[in-house]
Amino acid sequence: MSATLENQKTTAEAPPLSLRAIIAYSLANIGAGAFYAFNNYILPLWLGDYTHNAMLKGILAETHSFEGAILQPLIGSASDRLRTRWGRRRPFMILFAPLSALLLLLTPVAATLPVALRLGGIVACIFFSTLIFNFFIDPYQSLLADITPAKQRGRVSGIWYLIGALGQVVILLLPLAIVYRFVLTGVLMIVLTAVTCMTTRETATTDLDLHGEAAIHRLSYWGEMAAAVKGLKTLRQARLYLIMYFCYGAGTSAVVPQLTTFIKDITHCSNDSALQMVLILMVATAIGGVPCGWFTDRIGPKAMTTVGIAMIGLSAINGLWVNNLASVAIVLIFAGLGTAAQNASSYALLTRLIPCEEIGFFTGLQTTALSIVGPASVLITGYLINHYGERVIFGVCFVCILVALAFINRLQPENAAAEIEQHARNNGKTIGAAANN
Repeated sequence: MSATLENQKTTAEAPPLSLRAIIAYSLANIGAGAFYAFNNYILPLWLGDYTHNAMLKGILAETHSFEGAILQPLIGSASDRLRTRWGRRRPFMILFAPLSALLLLLTPVAATLPVALRLGGIVACIFFSTLIFNFFIDPYQSLLADITPAKQRGRVSGIWYLIGALGQVVILLLPLAIVYRFVLTGVLMIVLTAVTCMTTRETATTDLDLHGEAAIHRLSYWGEMAAAVKGLKTLRQARLYLIMYFCYGAGTSAVVPQLTTFIKDITHCSNDSALQMVLILMVATAIGGVPCGWFTDRIGPKAMTTVGIAMIGLSAINGLWVNNLASVAIVLIFAGLGTAAQNASSYALLTRLIPCEEIGFFTGLQTTALSIVGPASVLITGYLINHYGERVIFGVCFVCILVALAFINRLQPENAAAEIEQHARNNGKTIGAAANN
């Protein structure tokens, strides 16, 4: 089988998903959504009993870490290459979601260790749980591009985020002690990931070459990685997208891990009231998800991503002077709708800018951007908070959003097809040379 034929089979577009299939695929995102909400909004409140360092709390509440900058593209590329009877994405989901959940469940156990070991045990459990969670979530998100046609990805993304928001709402809304929320989050991750893996079949394109001849023509793992990295020189639109996403991530990472603490300190409310404000953000995001997905498929993912990022920037500016729960709620509703627009469109935009056989690798690169900028932004804003107060997070967010808007304005999706073709020709020459040798 020639490399060209293999590429044609790999790039065949999947048929549209039924609503039932979309929901089956999205169920695992309830557990993922619960994990995000728990890490970002509940964990900082719980950590307040063990440390008052804003930098440490922000780093631990951040769902991306520095080492992910190296590991996530490797995981993504590995999922692109994997050929098993379960497909290429689901094995990562089956393995890493339960392992991340187990480490999360061990976190409150670590809080019972002797004082000298307690904080170190807590940090280790949170660190590795978060790291391994990303080994699960990137292949899971890549599966969306594998099983949906481009024209449907906005709507599927909208429903996916809507269902994920249910997990966020559940973990925030239920009147449970924080220790029981650890347990609920872990159970949701394990059970619903298993359900999604059992009910979602990867298409024939992802089951390709289990024992086939095309594997002979494949580059080595590191050869494919090198070819994909070199492809960034050709794929200019993908490069602009990643820079834009880097700047966007810097802005949101400045705010999200500190949001509940900010609300509590500025309004002098209780933990429960602070979580209720975050719940408003989650509900607005959930309500806006499906309409924003529909608009994404109508007006295009670039336009919708631009709208979403701009709305988040305006929310950040207004965060500089909110001083009571009513004004906080208004800003969070607007930010939630902006987040819905960005969530429904940005990944659909990325998939139009890259070769479909490298979806996993570029999904990993997207996470790499967050893995670098997330912890860095948290450290910088944590330092600024310690010296200048909580409101500084909104100034940092607004500046980063302005830079992100500048880069997405330069992005031209209509040029992506020619860049992908050139990348394929370059890669074809490399494959041919490797085969001849």
